[in-house]
Amino acid sequence: MTSLEPIRGWVLDVDGCLVRTTRAGGRGGTAIPGAAELLRAVKAAGHRVIVCTNASEKAPGTYADHLRAIGLPVETDAFVTAGSATVEHIHAHHPGARVLAVGDEGITVPLRDLGITAASADDPVPADVVVVGAAPSYTAAGLSAAALAVDAGAAFYTTVETPWFHGGLGRSLAVSGAIAASITWATGSRPTVGGKPSAVLAGSLLRRLGLPPEQVAVVGDSPAETGLARHMGALSVMVLSGAVTPAGLAGMTGDERPDLVFDDVGELHRHLGLSHHESQQGVVS
Repeated sequence: MTSLEPIRGWVLDVDGCLVRTTRAGGRGGTAIPGAAELLRAVKAAGHRVIVCTNASEKAPGTYADHLRAIGLPVETDAFVTAGSATVEHIHAHHPGARVLAVGDEGITVPLRDLGITAASADDPVPADVVVVGAAPSYTAAGLSAAALAVDAGAAFYTTVETPWFHGGLGRSLAVSGAIAASITWATGSRPTVGGKPSAVLAGSLLRRLGLPPEQVAVVGDSPAETGLARHMGALSVMVLSGAVTPAGLAGMTGDERPDLVFDDVGELHRHLGLSHHESQQGVVS
């Protein structure tokens, strides 16, 4: 039996987990029943909470604002995107670098906030680092500058490498992954991934939480969260309200299979009432 009793820190996915939506980052969506109650309960228990999305088009504050508008108590400083996590990694590992952003404010705002020098597609000297995030559109000049910089030896990052975005109401193309793949096609260089389920994100989240891995649970609706939990050494909790169906779950084996499974965060919240107050154990998936 796997218990939630030791858990004191939570990494909660957005789309398909806290919010049902077809747009990345929870925008335009509705809160899944029990999501607000879960957030309030774990905070009231003194637990540490990070809400984490693989979205990267908007800045963390924009996504957090929307979640608050639909009734979810999420602080901006507790909201992490694939874009903000990737930029934080670049800041730590490429001091003084000129960084070319192939994306929107989900990349440019974190770059500015951390004081990182932004490169331009018009610069005569190639950028030191290229980072790809989501955007509603991209320019030919920006893509060309990114490919030329990577081909000249620039460090290459992307927010995600998975092909699809799932939000609980179907799927859509993960455009940042597609754009990064085009640069790989041109240059032969594969990017370092900063979003789920990467080791880059795993390390960043553990540092933010400041807890040992065995006290952390990662909750989400897709294999990306399970993979993230494995990188962190944390407990993996899957909810069947998004990307994975019961039939899909049945086909999972080994490390891809989550430690615990619930129908949705509402069921997880109800279970936590037993887990924390009556010391009962969870249900093995």
